[in-house]
Amino acid sequence: MKLFFIIFLFACSIFSQSISKKTIEYNDKKANVSSFEKGNINYVSINDIAQLLNYNVYVNSKTKKIELKSEKETIKFSANNPFIVISARTNSENTIIQIPVSVLQIGNVMYMPFEYTTSILTRNMLGELRLSGENISSPFVVDEVKIPFEITPPNIPGKAVLLKSDIVINKVSIDEKTNGTLLKFRADKKIPALSHSIMNDNIIIKLKGSNVDAGKVDQTRGKSVVKEISTRNEEFNSIIEIALSKDYSSYEIMQGDRGNEILVTIHNKIFDRKIDKTSNKKDKWIFDVVVIDAGHGGKDYGAIGVNNTIEKEINLAISLKLGNLIKNNLKDIKVVYTRSDDRFIELYKRGKIANENNGKLFISIHCNSAPKKNSKPNGFEVYLLRPGRTAEAIGIAEWENSVIKYEDNPNRYQKLTDENFILVSMAHSTYMKYSEKFADLTVKQFEQNLKLASRGVKQAGFYVLVGASMPSVLVETGYVSNEKDARYLRSEQGQNEIAQSIFNSVKNFKTYYDQIIDVE
Repeated sequence: MKLFFIIFLFACSIFSQSISKKTIEYNDKKANVSSFEKGNINYVSINDIAQLLNYNVYVNSKTKKIELKSEKETIKFSANNPFIVISARTNSENTIIQIPVSVLQIGNVMYMPFEYTTSILTRNMLGELRLSGENISSPFVVDEVKIPFEITPPNIPGKAVLLKSDIVINKVSIDEKTNGTLLKFRADKKIPALSHSIMNDNIIIKLKGSNVDAGKVDQTRGKSVVKEISTRNEEFNSIIEIALSKDYSSYEIMQGDRGNEILVTIHNKIFDRKIDKTSNKKDKWIFDVVVIDAGHGGKDYGAIGVNNTIEKEINLAISLKLGNLIKNNLKDIKVVYTRSDDRFIELYKRGKIANENNGKLFISIHCNSAPKKNSKPNGFEVYLLRPGRTAEAIGIAEWENSVIKYEDNPNRYQKLTDENFILVSMAHSTYMKYSEKFADLTVKQFEQNLKLASRGVKQAGFYVLVGASMPSVLVETGYVSNEKDARYLRSEQGQNEIAQSIFNSVKNFKTYYDQIIDVE
């Protein structure tokens, strides 16, 4: 027994020496986290990741569980267990996700398999976690079972993660646009899980429980940003590699509406706008016009909240206050309103107004509202034009887009699908870094100055942003369905503070924008 104990301690000491520090990046943040590798899988400290993502952490050493808490949900991990329990803060419903390998505990530290869990932690956030500088994105949700109460895995009904291939990827189409390339890989069934990374200009997509028909997918291309598509099948996975030329600037990957397609968007450097400093054309890049769009109006009341809080009135009041701040303090900037009174303006006309006035920034101001008289959701959020990644974001976009029912010709708008909005976001790729910058500045100002909870930067497909050919954001200033938010939004103080915060963002963005113009 004594000999066994000595061997055990020796083994532990060897294993502990393999734990090292690795750099994790999330947007503009960096952190050193405890990490080790086992079976070609990177395990990282859950506590370290939680601190980087601003989760509150609760550890129960007796039950070997760790809980990460955010405003929306609690995520529970258990040592030596592949099941992750997500508990919504607004109701008693739990979602259980099974990952391919278990969470591990070494000493008092619990480690999660990085590749399989990061999308769970960041699914309500904008951005991806990167490990040691390499872009490693976790798969989509593998398998979900919704239950009204918490039960202890593994006694969970429903099928487990696919371990053997029963999905075949057998078709690829390539659609080359002037502003980028869209690849669509199609499978014969819904794809339950994928991950992707990029290394040496090669996008690597790993598909769980699938096979690729190489004869129908592999191809070599000529003068294109996509040089070659190659595939291989492993024991339980299949791999798609996309070799890119040096002319790409960024890429995005998501699943299509039906779940059996992988959509890969590749943005081209070739078509990025360049500033011509040798001619008067540079003048058109000067930051001199801000377009303020007060959402809804006229016969479209928008959301109607508690104590008869009417969204269209709040939107207009904040927009006019913001415009006055810009006019009085930034004399070289022209303010354009899509509406300056209580009138109905069609969505497509709002973008048209912005373009005809050579806008350099488009700010659409709205209020949020929870469905079915749910008064708990609260706080502000800032949206970018991209396909919605969460059911909540898609729902909000559909609500804001529903204004077309008041229009004379609602058929002018395409059906709201991920693929359509991927193509639209490709067209907006030139402005996206500026949109992201302004969204980030706005969130920071709101967090510093407002008496509202922060819900961060998100993305969804808003028709009002589609038509504006410039950096664009949609601001949901608060929930009119929440009594506290509604009171703040109705108040003169609340409206002034919101307008002042957005103005501060405009002023800071102008400084950033002018510096970019000077160096490019």
